[in-house]
Amino acid sequence: MKCWEKNKAMNKSKQSILTAISAIILTLLNGIFALVITKMVIIKYGSDFNGLNSTASQFISMLLIIEGGFTIATNVALFKPIASNNQQAINKILSATRKIFNKIGVSFFLIGTSVSIVYALIINSDLSPIISFLVFFMTIISTAFNLSYATKYRILLQSENKEYILNSIQIATLIISQVLILVTIFVNGHMLLVRLSTMLGAIINSLLIANISKKRYEYINFKEEPDFDSISGTKDIFIQKITSMIYSTIPILFISGTVGTIYASVYVVYNNVFRLLKSVIYAFINAPRMGFGKLIAEKEPEYVLKIFLQYEFIVNYVMFTLLSTTAVLIMPFINLYTAGITDANYYNWIIALLLIGITFFEIIHIPSGNIINMAGKFKIGRKIQSLSSVFLIIIMIIGNMKMGFYGILLSVLVTAILLAFLEIIYIHSKYFVGAMPHFLKLLVPNLVVIIPVILLEIKYLPQIHSYVEFFIAGILLVTLNAVILIIINYFINRNIMLDVMMRFNTIIKNKV
Repeated sequence: MKCWEKNKAMNKSKQSILTAISAIILTLLNGIFALVITKMVIIKYGSDFNGLNSTASQFISMLLIIEGGFTIATNVALFKPIASNNQQAINKILSATRKIFNKIGVSFFLIGTSVSIVYALIINSDLSPIISFLVFFMTIISTAFNLSYATKYRILLQSENKEYILNSIQIATLIISQVLILVTIFVNGHMLLVRLSTMLGAIINSLLIANISKKRYEYINFKEEPDFDSISGTKDIFIQKITSMIYSTIPILFISGTVGTIYASVYVVYNNVFRLLKSVIYAFINAPRMGFGKLIAEKEPEYVLKIFLQYEFIVNYVMFTLLSTTAVLIMPFINLYTAGITDANYYNWIIALLLIGITFFEIIHIPSGNIINMAGKFKIGRKIQSLSSVFLIIIMIIGNMKMGFYGILLSVLVTAILLAFLEIIYIHSKYFVGAMPHFLKLLVPNLVVIIPVILLEIKYLPQIHSYVEFFIAGILLVTLNAVILIIINYFINRNIMLDVMMRFNTIIKNKV
């Protein structure tokens, strides 16, 4: 029995590692394509269109609050029937999910189309309202199709900790859509074909998810009596989604709607860099997320805490290594990346510093937020997110009035600090009683050492003249900072670090 449990635990670890690896590959491809194509779009179609295109993507993220949190609620509802292989219970939950997301998809399409018309008329852009509307509308079509058709299959793969399959599909369709965009630019195609290519890639992605899921799970039957009662906590998660929407999408909508799409383009260039960084780190943070849901359902709290501390160690180590390197290289990169672009000034240390702070506070609380959701503590999440939502709206309005562009970013930073404080306190003081000293031991020594290291590296970094030099500098800095952090943690967090190394070593040996 113990051997079976060990193999089962190891299988979860392997799935998490596969998810992390596939997510990193997806992230790197996504980030590289985003940086390359963004610059090509700016050069070919101008900063105005780039700002509009990016605004459309954030606009859709805002409208996805219509989804209401049913995805996470269904994930949690599926953990136990999947663990016991209760196919009838799984089908009942999926039948309910199908009905729910059919309604959500239709609602999303109707509301999205209506709002797109209005926003296209009021957006601060020199492009015509027709072009603005079509950019928004094409984004709505692919998202609505995904909600109605593919989401029910996506949820099942997520709940079985098979997110690496979803990532692999996304990698394939990303390559297809980005190649289409590159072809459009090279043949001097109309700017609307850029968004059309993205739309086609998203639709292909949904079709592949459904097709693979049907072959993988032959027992799926959407005609079972729907079990709506099992999908609980959606109202609480809905509040979380509102906060997430305001926090992640309102800044660029505010910027494009008030100071203009050219300023939005400047923000997007910086945000693309930090989004790439965050996506790599999220690959480590979110890979074991569903595994934690199953672990909480099956294991004692003491065992879950032990694994959670290892999880936080990995997150902190990866975050400090990559964020410190990014802090040093962000402005040299901006200089290289925006060389030759004259329709906007992209060099701005204030934006870089604000986004460094936002990224730091976003990342340190996500492990705690994941545990809140995977443990089904949706009401706690609702209270934290409700407070943060109200706070963010108030200070964003004040910030925009007093400081404009910078006030919006500063309000996001302050809210990130509040969210981090509330979620970390709850998990480390209430859910895992007495775990706060462990968290501080993981965080504070790394922070105290890495800040002066960053300042010294900025001071003594030679001037970078090419992408080759930038790439070499990046490798050297990542290596140096990684070694420094290993030395710090060997003396401060030796036991947890050795546990993590033993876990990876065991997984690698079993792989071989």
